[in-house]
Amino acid sequence: MSAGVELIKVSKRFGNNTIVDGIDLDAAAGEFIVLVGASGCGKSTTLRMIAGLEAVSEGRILIGGRDVTVVRPDQRDIAMVFQNYALYPHMSVAENMSFALTLTRTPKDEIARRVGEAARILGIENLLDRKPKALSGGQRQRVAMGRAIVREPSVFLFDEPLSNLDAKLRAQMRVELALLHRRLGKTTIYVTHDQVEAMTLAERIVILDRGVIQQTGTPTEVFNRPRNLFVAGFIGSPAMNLFRGTLAASDTVELPGAGARIRLPQAVNAAAGKPVMLGIRPQGLLLGGADAPLRMQVKVAEFLGTETVLNGVLKGSGEALTASVSGEHGGLAEHEIDLSINPAHVHVFDADTGLNLIGTQSKRDST
Repeated sequence: MSAGVELIKVSKRFGNNTIVDGIDLDAAAGEFIVLVGASGCGKSTTLRMIAGLEAVSEGRILIGGRDVTVVRPDQRDIAMVFQNYALYPHMSVAENMSFALTLTRTPKDEIARRVGEAARILGIENLLDRKPKALSGGQRQRVAMGRAIVREPSVFLFDEPLSNLDAKLRAQMRVELALLHRRLGKTTIYVTHDQVEAMTLAERIVILDRGVIQQTGTPTEVFNRPRNLFVAGFIGSPAMNLFRGTLAASDTVELPGAGARIRLPQAVNAAAGKPVMLGIRPQGLLLGGADAPLRMQVKVAEFLGTETVLNGVLKGSGEALTASVSGEHGGLAEHEIDLSINPAHVHVFDADTGLNLIGTQSKRDST
């Protein structure tokens, strides 16, 4: 069985330092939630509080509707996979996977059934007799996941499980994790600093900064409708371009330094003359075009196979500018080019509050 997880005004303090500040989160049974943010944002501390490895300073944690705020970790019906695998070097793969079941005196035939089933799911049936030192990093991570699976918990917790793997293996393991979740259907809460993992794995993403949830939403929602400047700058690769500007009208932003006027995808409820930050995704910038409003001094052109990332500055203001354009354009380095804009990739933020002035909230957005 799978169980929902609910955090109600949960905080964590170490002395005078607040690491997690009154967060609310409701993960439905069977949902895959990813907590993402920079180092020190409180994501791993939040996961450890759910697991019972860190005490809650304030608030409540419910698993399957049961208040587990002060319940011991082994009584929460959860299984956790750590970043460093945490395998016993003197035990075989099968012994590592079955260790928790042995401690609870689970019958041997049941242990064999669960270990065998988990090994088949993870494709490690031929590794059961090996010791961890004879395994690759990816194989060790599969064993760590198998150890969690055999416990048949209602909730899986993952704390940056792929960060020790190389890029190719991380991509492969992301696919395997997605397939594993689809097969098991268990509630999963996954912590990472890697936005690619977050965007590709999550059904919903929770973006944290300094212990506060900045936005909760599907990958599409947080990319296309970032709630504030932090989310806009954090989600997306390359990062969103941000320029200082002024509302010239409810649907137009003026960039004084660049001498440009940019039409917004929709009118905003704010008075003309208001200082704003204009956001444009690099993918929304197009080479040339009639009446192209921006001129870019290209410094570096990075060809990535199917696209070229152009890095440079906005002519007139000198602000950093990045464009991601289709095809090979390495010859544009050290040249000036004109750029037009796809309005679907344009955002405008209040310069004082940082909030997106174009509607962002989804029905399940907890902020």
